[in-house]
Amino acid sequence: MPTEDKKQSPRRLLVMITKLELGGAQQVVLHTLRGLDPERYERWLLAGQGGLLDAEARALTGVRVLLWPSLKHSIRPCLDLLMVARLARFLRKEKIDIVHTHGSKAGILGRAAACLARTPRVVHTIHGWPFHDRQPALLQWLYIRLERWGARRTTRLIAVSEATRQKGLANKIGRPEQYSVIYPGSDLQAFSPGEETDRGRVRAALGFSPDAPLVGMVACLKSQKAPEDFVRAAALVSKQRPDARFLLVGDGERRPAVEAEIRRLGLEQRLVLTGWRQDVPRLMRGFDLLALTSLWEGLPCVLAQAMASRIPVVATAVDGTQEAIQDGKTGRLVPPGDPPALAAALLELLNHPEQAMALQQAAWPLAGKYSLATMLEKTRAVYEAPDTGE
Repeated sequence: MPTEDKKQSPRRLLVMITKLELGGAQQVVLHTLRGLDPERYERWLLAGQGGLLDAEARALTGVRVLLWPSLKHSIRPCLDLLMVARLARFLRKEKIDIVHTHGSKAGILGRAAACLARTPRVVHTIHGWPFHDRQPALLQWLYIRLERWGARRTTRLIAVSEATRQKGLANKIGRPEQYSVIYPGSDLQAFSPGEETDRGRVRAALGFSPDAPLVGMVACLKSQKAPEDFVRAAALVSKQRPDARFLLVGDGERRPAVEAEIRRLGLEQRLVLTGWRQDVPRLMRGFDLLALTSLWEGLPCVLAQAMASRIPVVATAVDGTQEAIQDGKTGRLVPPGDPPALAAALLELLNHPEQAMALQQAAWPLAGKYSLATMLEKTRAVYEAPDTGE
């Protein structure tokens, strides 16, 4: 009788991110773990404690979730070294086959630990480089050297956009054959287009008139996203369209500055700052336009979500955003750090709804490029691809 092939044991995978905040990178992590076949991968998740998505992570079926208080965003050399040693011991004890890190801090600590533990395969996803032109030169130099060091200890690098890959290679981070470009995936079905009743309900819940034009932005309130620029653009739009209303969905370190800017510009009755929300698809069904004021980016998930929701986009022309949006064809792009230009583009679409309609109709079929199925298929291919060698 022919002998049956032995069933291959699942590969042991640890996915690591610094904190489970409400952000695109965190959603990618959870979607990846949720979508992988448990018969092929034995899955662990390691993150810092205190994220808004901690409960969602703990609810993942078949995933062992580790929330370590010692894993934090801030740089603390002594404690970070202890974290690396602890993680290396864990990787050796559990015989982890693949370590997949997301984000800069987790990327450096996780890859250092994997190197010490001699983990066979190390994957790192770059959701956006930690260095950018608005930093002091010395800080840029330090981050670039750290990323070069990390790349030498990485089997495969995943860039969320071609612009991200090109920026890494231009700074001599990794080798071309190490890189794969995988667009971040979203649950596009959750972002189905809204009906007129949805728009009315969202506006009513916010205290706005049902027929008020509504411009929304969904972003973490941090310097990268320049949320004060959204507030300043809203003030400029309001001068010509006093009927317009604005919604800023998110929270973060810049919240006090954003609130102060809202008060300074007298927008308390026109602009609502919601804080973190987990009903973003419902809120977006009320938008007429989506704005994004980032100063630098990898590739923001909210762009694909807006496409799937059939919401026209006005965004800053930075990095991967320029791959997702073609100016004048599938959206509008404006220079970063330029609220008057953003306001002018928003006004043009508010005053000419036929232009807005043409943009969203052209963008909507492209949303499929950012599906979960595509992201998962390409991620599995990276896990199983042969090593690139030195």
